[in-house]
Amino acid sequence: MKPFYRWIHITLGTVFLGIGIAGIFLPLLPTTPFLLLTSYFYTRGSDRVNNWFRSTAFYKEYVKDFKRGGLTKKQKIKILVTGYSCLAISAYFVDHFYARIFLGCIAIGQLASMFIIKTKTEEPTEAIMKK
Repeated sequence: MKPFYRWIHITLGTVFLGIGIAGIFLPLLPTTPFLLLTSYFYTRGSDRVNNWFRSTAFYKEYVKDFKRGGLTKKQKIKILVTGYSCLAISAYFVDHFYARIFLGCIAIGQLASMFIIKTKTEEPTEAIMKK
């Protein structure tokens, strides 16, 4: 691969990493899709940068389990509680009727996504320690 394209991939991966990290704190911005894009671009950009990203807590918490095919019940509850708390606070402070309808639609979409994503059983702590 040409070095120029390599740097484009690394740059795009870094941009999506920043957006993904912002998504951790902003309720309407999803985290996992942007971190998946980060993984995609880092894989094509540099082995060293990709290995670094895969060793971060962001990758392990948001991407690794998602790539394995599901989230645990605890993760789903954490996502719903955080998201609904932020949506409720937003709905409380906004005075526009259609904005509240929009926030309600987001809440319904978030709940629907939790039913679509497969629920995994949690691994015992001893099994994790052996890995």
